[in-house]
Amino acid sequence: MQVHTETKSQLNYLKNSFGSKKCVILFHGYGASMRDLYGISEAVGLTEPVDWIFPDGPISVPLGMFMEGRAWFPIDMAELERAMMAGEFRNFEDKCPQDFLESIQKAKIFVENISQDYDQIIIGGFSQGAMITSHLLCENFDKIKGVILYSATLIAKEKLIKGLEGKSPVPFMQSHGKQDQVLDYNAAMNLFELLKLNRFEGEFTSFTGAHEIPMDVILKSKEFIQKYLA
Repeated sequence: MQVHTETKSQLNYLKNSFGSKKCVILFHGYGASMRDLYGISEAVGLTEPVDWIFPDGPISVPLGMFMEGRAWFPIDMAELERAMMAGEFRNFEDKCPQDFLESIQKAKIFVENISQDYDQIIIGGFSQGAMITSHLLCENFDKIKGVILYSATLIAKEKLIKGLEGKSPVPFMQSHGKQDQVLDYNAAMNLFELLKLNRFEGEFTSFTGAHEIPMDVILKSKEFIQKYLA
C-alpha cells in the first residue's frame, strides 16, 4: 500500500484505485488509522469499479511499545473506561472541541481537493470518523451523492443544526449496534432523526452487535454505493 499526502490539508491517505471517476472516501475511528477500513473496499464486492480513499487522522494516539494510532480529536480514555464500567455513555451533543473543529476543516479541504479528480463521491466514516462526516454535511460539496455513517453519534448538536439550515439534502445510510458500549444507540437515533428533520433521506440499520461494522452492514453499503454512484 502506497501512502499519499494531500498537499493542502496535509493529510496522509491510502488509495485503492480502479481508474474510476467515482470514489468513496472513508474516515476511520479513534485510535485506528487509514489502514483500518481499507478491507471494506475489497469486501464490499461492487459490480462496477469505484476508487476508494482512506485518510489518516491528524492526531497521534500512542498505543504502547512503538505503536501509534490516529484520531480526529482527543478522547479522555479514563472517562471512557469509567463510563463503560458503569454501563453509561458519554454525551457528545453539547461538546464541540477545538480539535474537532480543526479536523472538520482539514477534512473539508481534503474532500474538496480529492474531488477535483472525480465526478461523483460518497463520503463516510466509522465512529469518530462518522462524527466528522456528519458535520461535512454542512458544507457545499456539489459532487457528494451520498453519505455513510457507521456507528455514529450526535456531536455539537447546535452547530450541526445551524450548519444544516438551507443545505441541499443528500441520501445517507446509518448503522449502529444495539449492544454498542462505546457510543449510545439512542444518541445515534437522535442524529438520524435530526438529519430526517432537515429533509435528508436515510435508512437506519440496527444490528445485534457492538461497536463494529458487520457483514450485513457491508452488504447494505454495497447496495447504497451502487444505487447512488450510478
